[in-house]
Amino acid sequence: MRKYEVLRAVVILQAVCMVVLTVVVIVKVWPGNERQLGSQPPANVGSEEDPADSAGVDASEQDDGRRIVARVGKDTITAAELQGELYKQYGEATLRSLMVRRVIDLEAEGSELSITADEQTRELARMVEGYESESRYYEVMLEQLGMSKEQVLEDLRYRLLMEKMIIRSVHITDEEVDRYIADHPEEFEARTQLHLQWIMTESLKEANSVLELLADGEEFALLARTYSVDAFTADAGGDLGLIDVDDPFYNAEILETASRLQIAEMAGPIKVDGGYAVIRLIERQTTTAMSGRKLHDAVRKQLALAQGDSLAELEDALLGKYDATKLE
Repeated sequence: MRKYEVLRAVVILQAVCMVVLTVVVIVKVWPGNERQLGSQPPANVGSEEDPADSAGVDASEQDDGRRIVARVGKDTITAAELQGELYKQYGEATLRSLMVRRVIDLEAEGSELSITADEQTRELARMVEGYESESRYYEVMLEQLGMSKEQVLEDLRYRLLMEKMIIRSVHITDEEVDRYIADHPEEFEARTQLHLQWIMTESLKEANSVLELLADGEEFALLARTYSVDAFTADAGGDLGLIDVDDPFYNAEILETASRLQIAEMAGPIKVDGGYAVIRLIERQTTTAMSGRKLHDAVRKQLALAQGDSLAELEDALLGKYDATKLE
Protein backbone atom coordinates (compact mmCIF):
# COMPACT_ATOMS: atom_id res chain seq x y z
CA MET A 1 0.00 0.00 0.00
CA ARG A 2 1.34 3.38 -0.91
CA LYS A 3 2.49 5.45 2.06
CA TYR A 4 0.28 8.45 1.35
CA GLU A 5 -2.75 6.18 1.20
CA VAL A 6 -1.90 4.62 4.54
CA LEU A 7 -1.59 8.11 6.05
CA ARG A 8 -4.91 9.12 4.52
CA ALA A 9 -6.63 6.08 6.00
CA VAL A 10 -5.17 6.78 9.44
CA VAL A 11 -6.22 10.46 9.33
CA ILE A 12 -9.80 9.49 8.45
CA LEU A 13 -9.91 6.92 11.23
CA GLN A 14 -8.57 9.50 13.68
CA ALA A 15 -11.37 11.86 12.65
CA VAL A 16 -13.95 9.15 13.37
CA CYS A 17 -12.40 8.51 16.76
CA MET A 18 -12.36 12.23 17.55
CA VAL A 19 -16.06 12.64 16.80
CA VAL A 20 -16.97 9.58 18.88
CA LEU A 21 -14.78 10.75 21.75
CA THR A 22 -16.34 14.20 21.68
CA VAL A 23 -19.84 12.76 21.88
CA VAL A 24 -18.77 10.71 24.90
CA VAL A 25 -17.36 13.83 26.55
CA ILE A 26 -20.53 15.79 25.87
CA VAL A 27 -22.91 13.10 27.10
CA LYS A 28 -21.01 11.76 30.08
CA VAL A 29 -18.20 13.96 31.29
CA TRP A 30 -19.67 17.41 31.45
CA PRO A 31 -23.00 16.62 33.08
CA GLY A 32 -21.26 14.20 35.44
CA ASN A 33 -18.75 16.82 36.49
CA GLU A 34 -21.44 19.41 37.10
CA ARG A 35 -23.40 17.06 39.34
CA GLN A 36 -20.29 15.92 41.15
CA LEU A 37 -19.11 19.45 41.84
CA GLY A 38 -22.58 20.70 42.60
CA SER A 39 -22.16 23.69 40.28
CA GLN A 40 -24.93 25.43 38.42
CA PRO A 41 -25.06 25.65 34.63
CA PRO A 42 -24.06 29.17 33.58
CA ALA A 43 -26.75 31.51 32.32
CA ASN A 44 -26.95 32.24 28.59
CA VAL A 45 -25.25 35.41 27.42
CA GLY A 46 -27.70 38.30 27.43
CA SER A 47 -30.22 36.47 29.63
CA GLU A 48 -31.70 38.53 32.42
CA GLU A 49 -32.67 35.47 34.39
CA ASP A 50 -31.33 35.56 37.93
CA PRO A 51 -28.76 32.79 38.35
CA ALA A 52 -30.43 31.96 41.64
CA ASP A 53 -33.65 31.14 39.77
CA SER A 54 -31.93 28.25 37.96
CA ALA A 55 -30.05 26.93 40.97
CA GLY A 56 -31.80 23.59 40.86
CA VAL A 57 -31.55 23.02 37.09
CA ASP A 58 -29.23 20.17 36.13
CA ALA A 59 -27.47 20.51 32.75
CA SER A 60 -28.58 16.98 31.85
CA GLU A 61 -32.20 18.16 31.98
CA GLN A 62 -31.64 20.68 29.21
CA ASP A 63 -32.28 19.93 25.57
CA ASP A 64 -29.28 18.06 24.12
CA GLY A 65 -28.47 20.80 21.64
CA ARG A 66 -28.68 23.53 24.29
CA ARG A 67 -26.57 21.69 26.85
CA ILE A 68 -23.68 23.90 27.94
CA VAL A 69 -20.35 22.13 27.57
CA ALA A 70 -17.93 25.01 28.20
CA ARG A 71 -17.83 28.50 29.63
CA VAL A 72 -15.53 31.38 28.69
CA GLY A 73 -16.11 34.27 31.06
CA LYS A 74 -19.82 35.08 30.75
CA ASP A 75 -20.05 33.41 27.35
CA THR A 76 -21.01 29.77 26.85
CA ILE A 77 -20.52 27.03 24.27
CA THR A 78 -23.35 24.58 23.71
CA ALA A 79 -23.32 20.98 22.57
CA ALA A 80 -24.96 22.03 19.30
CA GLU A 81 -22.20 24.55 18.60
CA LEU A 82 -19.51 21.96 19.32
CA GLN A 83 -21.17 19.30 17.19
CA GLY A 84 -21.68 21.78 14.36
CA GLU A 85 -18.02 22.74 14.39
CA LEU A 86 -16.93 19.10 14.48
CA TYR A 87 -19.19 18.32 11.54
CA LYS A 88 -17.76 21.22 9.53
CA GLN A 89 -14.21 20.02 10.18
CA TYR A 90 -14.60 16.23 10.09
CA GLY A 91 -18.14 15.45 8.96
CA GLU A 92 -17.40 14.92 5.26
CA ALA A 93 -14.39 12.66 5.86
CA THR A 94 -16.14 10.71 8.61
CA LEU A 95 -19.30 10.16 6.57
CA ARG A 96 -17.27 9.02 3.55
CA SER A 97 -15.33 6.61 5.75
CA LEU A 98 -18.55 5.07 7.06
CA MET A 99 -19.99 4.77 3.55
CA VAL A 100 -16.77 3.22 2.22
CA ARG A 101 -16.77 0.57 4.91
CA ARG A 102 -20.39 -0.30 4.10
CA VAL A 103 -19.66 -0.76 0.39
CA ILE A 104 -16.52 -2.79 1.17
CA ASP A 105 -18.67 -5.17 3.21
CA LEU A 106 -21.18 -5.42 0.35
CA GLU A 107 -18.45 -6.08 -2.23
CA ALA A 108 -16.74 -8.65 -0.02
CA GLU A 109 -20.03 -10.46 0.48
CA GLY A 110 -20.94 -10.36 -3.21
CA SER A 111 -17.47 -11.49 -4.33
CA GLU A 112 -17.09 -14.03 -1.54
CA LEU A 113 -13.93 -12.35 -0.33
CA SER A 114 -12.85 -12.73 3.27
CA ILE A 115 -9.79 -12.44 5.47
CA THR A 116 -8.72 -15.67 7.14
CA ALA A 117 -7.33 -15.81 10.65
CA ASP A 118 -4.00 -16.91 9.17
CA GLU A 119 -3.85 -13.92 6.81
CA GLN A 120 -4.63 -11.51 9.63
CA THR A 121 -2.07 -13.16 11.89
CA ARG A 122 0.68 -12.94 9.24
CA GLU A 123 -0.04 -9.30 8.48
CA LEU A 124 -0.26 -8.43 12.16
CA ALA A 125 3.10 -10.14 12.74
CA ARG A 126 4.59 -7.94 10.02
CA MET A 127 3.14 -4.81 11.60
CA VAL A 128 4.33 -5.77 15.09
CA GLU A 129 7.83 -6.69 13.90
CA GLY A 130 10.36 -4.39 15.54
CA TYR A 131 8.25 -3.68 18.62
CA GLU A 132 9.06 -5.25 21.96
CA SER A 133 5.84 -7.24 21.91
CA GLU A 134 2.37 -7.28 20.41
CA SER A 135 0.98 -5.62 23.52
CA ARG A 136 3.57 -2.86 23.21
CA TYR A 137 2.49 -2.30 19.60
CA TYR A 138 -1.12 -1.79 20.72
CA GLU A 139 0.07 0.60 23.43
CA VAL A 140 1.91 2.70 20.83
CA MET A 141 -1.14 2.74 18.54
CA LEU A 142 -3.26 3.97 21.43
CA GLU A 143 -0.72 6.59 22.52
CA GLN A 144 0.04 7.96 19.06
CA LEU A 145 -3.19 7.44 17.11
CA GLY A 146 -5.82 6.97 19.80
CA MET A 147 -6.71 3.54 18.35
CA SER A 148 -7.76 0.68 20.61
CA LYS A 149 -6.76 -2.92 19.88
CA GLU A 150 -10.21 -3.59 18.45
CA GLN A 151 -9.96 -0.57 16.15
CA VAL A 152 -6.50 -1.62 14.96
CA LEU A 153 -7.73 -5.11 14.08
CA GLU A 154 -10.86 -3.80 12.38
CA ASP A 155 -8.82 -1.31 10.34
CA LEU A 156 -6.44 -4.16 9.41
CA ARG A 157 -9.35 -6.31 8.19
CA TYR A 158 -10.71 -3.55 5.94
CA ARG A 159 -7.27 -2.76 4.55
CA LEU A 160 -6.59 -6.40 3.68
CA LEU A 161 -10.00 -6.66 2.01
CA MET A 162 -9.33 -3.57 -0.10
CA GLU A 163 -5.91 -4.91 -1.10
CA LYS A 164 -7.52 -8.17 -2.24
CA MET A 165 -10.04 -6.22 -4.29
CA ILE A 166 -7.27 -4.17 -5.92
CA ILE A 167 -4.96 -7.03 -6.85
CA ARG A 168 -7.52 -9.69 -7.83
CA SER A 169 -7.37 -8.68 -11.51
CA VAL A 170 -3.62 -7.90 -11.65
CA HIS A 171 -1.25 -10.64 -12.82
CA ILE A 172 2.42 -10.49 -11.83
CA THR A 173 4.81 -13.05 -13.33
CA ASP A 174 7.63 -14.83 -11.49
CA GLU A 175 10.09 -13.08 -13.82
CA GLU A 176 8.81 -9.65 -12.75
CA VAL A 177 9.18 -10.62 -9.09
CA ASP A 178 12.73 -11.93 -9.54
CA ARG A 179 13.79 -8.88 -11.53
CA TYR A 180 12.47 -6.48 -8.88
CA ILE A 181 14.27 -8.33 -6.09
CA ALA A 182 17.53 -8.25 -8.07
CA ASP A 183 17.17 -4.53 -8.80
CA HIS A 184 16.20 -3.47 -5.25
CA PRO A 185 18.10 -5.66 -2.75
CA GLU A 186 18.35 -2.84 -0.23
CA GLU A 187 14.58 -2.89 0.34
CA PHE A 188 14.67 -6.35 1.82
CA GLU A 189 17.70 -6.15 4.09
CA ALA A 190 17.42 -6.10 7.86
CA ARG A 191 17.33 -2.57 9.24
CA THR A 192 16.87 -0.65 12.46
CA GLN A 193 14.89 2.55 12.80
CA LEU A 194 14.72 4.98 15.71
CA HIS A 195 11.60 6.94 16.61
CA LEU A 196 12.86 10.20 18.10
CA GLN A 197 11.69 13.45 19.62
CA TRP A 198 13.91 16.46 19.92
CA ILE A 199 13.99 19.95 21.38
CA MET A 200 16.25 22.34 19.50
CA THR A 201 17.51 25.48 21.22
CA GLU A 202 19.68 28.35 20.01
CA SER A 203 22.19 28.19 22.87
CA LEU A 204 23.89 25.64 25.10
CA LYS A 205 22.53 27.42 28.16
CA GLU A 206 18.94 27.04 26.94
CA ALA A 207 19.50 23.36 26.18
CA ASN A 208 20.83 22.76 29.71
CA SER A 209 17.82 24.60 31.13
CA VAL A 210 15.54 22.26 29.16
CA LEU A 211 17.40 19.25 30.56
CA GLU A 212 16.89 20.57 34.08
CA LEU A 213 13.15 20.93 33.48
CA LEU A 214 13.01 17.39 32.11
CA ALA A 215 14.87 16.13 35.16
CA ASP A 216 12.22 17.82 37.30
CA GLY A 217 9.53 15.78 35.56
CA GLU A 218 8.29 18.18 32.89
CA GLU A 219 6.70 16.57 29.82
CA PHE A 220 9.02 16.38 26.80
CA ALA A 221 6.34 17.19 24.21
CA LEU A 222 5.14 20.22 26.17
CA LEU A 223 8.68 21.60 26.47
CA ALA A 224 9.21 21.03 22.74
CA ARG A 225 6.12 23.05 21.90
CA THR A 226 7.22 25.77 24.31
CA TYR A 227 10.98 26.06 23.75
CA SER A 228 12.02 24.32 20.52
CA VAL A 229 13.08 26.68 17.73
CA ASP A 230 12.51 24.02 15.06
CA ALA A 231 9.32 25.25 13.45
CA PHE A 232 8.76 21.96 11.60
CA THR A 233 8.47 19.77 14.71
CA ALA A 234 7.69 22.04 17.67
CA ASP A 235 3.91 21.88 17.25
CA ALA A 236 4.12 18.08 17.06
CA GLY A 237 5.93 17.88 20.39
CA GLY A 238 9.32 17.56 18.71
CA ASP A 239 8.41 14.29 16.97
CA LEU A 240 10.95 13.40 14.24
CA GLY A 241 9.26 10.15 13.26
CA LEU A 242 11.13 6.98 12.32
CA ILE A 243 14.72 7.44 11.16
CA ASP A 244 17.11 4.80 9.81
CA VAL A 245 20.13 4.47 12.10
CA ASP A 246 22.40 5.19 9.13
CA ASP A 247 20.30 7.92 7.50
CA PRO A 248 22.84 10.26 5.84
CA PHE A 249 20.51 13.26 6.07
CA TYR A 250 20.46 13.35 9.88
CA ASN A 251 23.11 14.49 12.31
CA ALA A 252 25.47 11.54 12.81
CA GLU A 253 26.06 12.30 16.50
CA ILE A 254 22.32 12.38 17.19
CA LEU A 255 21.83 8.97 15.56
CA GLU A 256 24.87 7.48 17.27
CA THR A 257 23.73 8.78 20.66
CA ALA A 258 20.12 7.68 20.10
CA SER A 259 21.19 4.16 19.12
CA ARG A 260 22.63 3.70 22.64
CA LEU A 261 19.55 4.96 24.47
CA GLN A 262 16.91 2.86 26.18
CA ILE A 263 13.23 3.49 25.38
CA ALA A 264 12.07 6.82 26.93
CA GLU A 265 15.66 7.76 27.82
CA MET A 266 16.89 11.28 26.98
CA ALA A 267 20.28 12.75 26.06
CA GLY A 268 21.93 16.06 25.20
CA PRO A 269 22.86 18.73 24.60
CA ILE A 270 24.16 17.74 21.16
CA LYS A 271 25.62 20.35 18.80
CA VAL A 272 23.63 20.61 15.58
CA ASP A 273 23.34 23.09 12.74
CA GLY A 274 21.64 26.16 14.17
CA GLY A 275 21.99 25.33 17.86
CA TYR A 276 21.79 22.47 20.34
CA ALA A 277 19.47 19.50 20.64
CA VAL A 278 18.02 17.43 23.45
CA ILE A 279 16.66 14.08 22.23
CA ARG A 280 14.39 11.34 23.51
CA LEU A 281 14.01 7.79 22.15
CA ILE A 282 10.35 6.81 21.77
CA GLU A 283 10.71 3.47 19.99
CA ARG A 284 13.31 1.26 18.32
CA GLN A 285 12.08 -0.86 15.41
CA THR A 286 14.19 -3.66 13.95
CA THR A 287 13.03 -5.56 10.87
CA THR A 288 14.56 -8.83 9.74
CA ALA A 289 15.66 -9.61 6.20
CA MET A 290 13.10 -11.48 4.08
CA SER A 291 13.92 -14.46 1.89
CA GLY A 292 12.36 -17.42 0.10
CA ARG A 293 8.60 -17.70 -0.44
CA LYS A 294 7.85 -14.98 2.10
CA LEU A 295 9.94 -12.53 0.08
CA HIS A 296 8.40 -13.51 -3.27
CA ASP A 297 4.83 -13.26 -1.93
CA ALA A 298 5.51 -9.84 -0.43
CA VAL A 299 7.07 -8.50 -3.64
CA ARG A 300 4.28 -9.95 -5.80
CA LYS A 301 1.69 -8.20 -3.66
CA GLN A 302 3.69 -4.96 -3.66
CA LEU A 303 3.97 -4.94 -7.46
CA ALA A 304 0.29 -5.80 -7.91
CA LEU A 305 -0.77 -2.96 -5.62
CA ALA A 306 1.49 -0.58 -7.53
CA GLN A 307 -0.09 -1.57 -10.86
CA GLY A 308 -3.67 -1.72 -9.63
CA ASP A 309 -6.07 1.08 -8.79
CA SER A 310 -5.30 3.35 -5.89
CA LEU A 311 -7.35 3.07 -2.72
CA ALA A 312 -9.17 6.30 -3.58
CA GLU A 313 -10.05 4.95 -7.04
CA LEU A 314 -11.35 1.71 -5.53
CA GLU A 315 -13.42 3.62 -3.00
CA ASP A 316 -14.97 5.81 -5.70
CA ALA A 317 -15.72 2.78 -7.87
CA LEU A 318 -17.44 0.92 -5.02
CA LEU A 319 -19.42 3.97 -3.93
CA GLY A 320 -20.67 4.31 -7.49
CA LYS A 321 -21.36 0.59 -7.91
CA TYR A 322 -23.56 0.46 -4.81
CA ASP A 323 -25.18 3.86 -5.39
CA ALA A 324 -23.89 5.36 -2.16
CA THR A 325 -25.34 8.84 -1.87
CA LYS A 326 -25.03 11.51 0.78
CA LEU A 327 -28.44 12.90 1.72
CA GLU A 328 -28.63 16.62 2.49
